[in-house]
Amino acid sequence: MNNVPLISGALPVLVLILGGLSLLWLVWGGRRHLLVVLPVAAAAAVVLTFLLFVLAEGVLYWWDASLPRSLYIYAAAGILAVLLAAVRIRATPAAGTRALAVTAAVLSLVAVASAANSAYAQYPTLGSLLDPPRPESVPLPERAPETAAGHPATTEANWVPPADMPATGRLFPADIPGTLSGYAADPGLVYLPPAYLADPPALNLPVLVLIHGRPGGPADWLIGGELLQVLDEFAAAHSGLAPVVVIPDASNAGNANWPLCLDSDISASATYLAVDLPAWVRQHLASGLTGARQWAVAGYSYGGTCALTLAVNFPQAYPSFVDVAGEAEPALPQGRDALIERYFGGDASAFARQNPLDILAAGSFSDSAGVIVVGADDPVYAPQGRKVFDAARSAGMDVSLQTVPGGHSWQVWKAGLAENLDWLGRRLGILAP
Repeated sequence: MNNVPLISGALPVLVLILGGLSLLWLVWGGRRHLLVVLPVAAAAAVVLTFLLFVLAEGVLYWWDASLPRSLYIYAAAGILAVLLAAVRIRATPAAGTRALAVTAAVLSLVAVASAANSAYAQYPTLGSLLDPPRPESVPLPERAPETAAGHPATTEANWVPPADMPATGRLFPADIPGTLSGYAADPGLVYLPPAYLADPPALNLPVLVLIHGRPGGPADWLIGGELLQVLDEFAAAHSGLAPVVVIPDASNAGNANWPLCLDSDISASATYLAVDLPAWVRQHLASGLTGARQWAVAGYSYGGTCALTLAVNFPQAYPSFVDVAGEAEPALPQGRDALIERYFGGDASAFARQNPLDILAAGSFSDSAGVIVVGADDPVYAPQGRKVFDAARSAGMDVSLQTVPGGHSWQVWKAGLAENLDWLGRRLGILAP
């Protein structure tokens, strides 16, 4: 049951049909119902949907990108179903009819939720919804850097896996302190590949830092991105080898003003991600010890913008990056002026000193490499990705631009990482060039 798909196959189609039939049953009725109740309820549904639009995109800014307009149509249908069900419940004392009205409203709302899930692919399977992946409840198995002293970085060429090596990697929670930055962080996640867990273990593995989107958190990579499956499949194809993967909290412990992976008046987020985090990994996991070429950063949406920002501001820390559906620059829905005022006290030059496009226009990055991934059906972020690609290439970066099917959703975000793990493996030194 855990593998039942929620975004493809028969189930989402069945849910949509049942929701549509339920709404039709609620719509149907006598003359007064059709001529009075239905028009009033429909008008109310339109007004409430418009208020939802204003609240979502003009007041609370629930999403960095505008929600697909089709979802507002589904939302209006769901609101209409609830209103009509309330009328039926109020109009009849019959318990059976009331129960049917409640059931019809619930089925209609489930259909709306299914449509939203299909748009973003947030929950690809029933298991991801009902029993999402969770980190281990035991402490992270740490390894002092002295254990790797004198040993070369492990690669596919020099690694011989022991016979009893685990078949899969393991996921652990991790508190990564902001020692230098003072950054406040919720717990992050660490994936340790089978080779790290083997006895004897692979030593001095490379490190991939993954940044999540906004709204969201580290666990989103596990659900919509099916990260454990993606990494375990990569490791299985390469003798248990994969990068140590660190997914930090990029929200500044749920700060109302997300830090945008910048050093600003809000927090020293960039220093946390580019200095504190690598130092902690080297000290506690004995990984990424050889040098910058063992480090990469990747992210989607907000996290994609972060990956670009870190790669440009700290090329000595992250000379390799994957930017999946990121923006051309750190941004707020309220606009650049609002960002500069809120994060830099109105100092536009302070923002420009960290803004990726400004830095790329003035610098040379011949030692950096990246992949920029855009969705074929993403009218907002795809043009920005192409702009980033042009700027990075002009600055001397070894960059490629990839267009994959889908919009601003996990269909693109998951593929953007999964389809570039081999490139990352070669770039980080696990695989032969």
